[in-house]
Amino acid sequence: MSNPNASKAMRVWPVPSAKVRATGSGRFVKALMSVGACIGFAPLMAQAEGARFLVESVMSSAVMDRGEQIGSSSLEIASGVEFPVGDSFLYGAVYRRVTLEDKAIFEDEADYSVGMIWAGKGFAVDVSSNWLTYPGEASADSLEFDLVVDLDAPMSPTILGFYDAHNEDYGVEVSGGPEWGAGRWSYYAIGRGGFVVPGDGSAQRTYVGLEFGTGYAVRQTVEVGAYLRWDSADKNSFVDGVDNTGSATESRSGIAAGIALSLAL
Repeated sequence: MSNPNASKAMRVWPVPSAKVRATGSGRFVKALMSVGACIGFAPLMAQAEGARFLVESVMSSAVMDRGEQIGSSSLEIASGVEFPVGDSFLYGAVYRRVTLEDKAIFEDEADYSVGMIWAGKGFAVDVSSNWLTYPGEASADSLEFDLVVDLDAPMSPTILGFYDAHNEDYGVEVSGGPEWGAGRWSYYAIGRGGFVVPGDGSAQRTYVGLEFGTGYAVRQTVEVGAYLRWDSADKNSFVDGVDNTGSATESRSGIAAGIALSLAL
């Protein structure tokens, strides 16, 4: 919902061109640029030469992030470039979200990110800074810092920590789940849980969620995907409906579905 204290940083990481995976997370978690994919493709990273360009678009019924709904039906587009520097990857990306309905309570967003990934034996670390803006909206711009650790272990566990320097929000999220494939099809399930501590002194938000999705590799660098996710929090942070006056009916859980197109050039 339209909330200047909500943490909304885009999540993007470099993806090896041999594995483009679309998921439904509001910030394209493990989608446009997946640090987790880098673990399985460490040899490919070592051999990579030159820059790669990545683009993803997602059309969704709602946008969920860190235990709250931050968008109704929306179009999200992200583009980025990544290039190897020794054993690391540097990347930059731009994210844009356009709200298609309920504009009275949800804001459009444009984010700009730069970061670096270092992949070691059995793990990868991603450090990024994200400038969050809301063109034409009431929320103030802010700078968020993210630290992500992905482990090469059963269920691909991921630990994310963030801090918003403007709003002074911070939080941690832990996620993981199986991934399998059959021919050109891939499938995944993700469980997530975490907490957010708002910088304005309001109550901490704790949340859990489940996500299921599938992708189809049209070719080596092109994939289409679909997903369904459910999120629940200990506060009313999801929207059940909006009446004619623009007032929202809120609840402690929400469901979102969407489709995605991913390209790596």
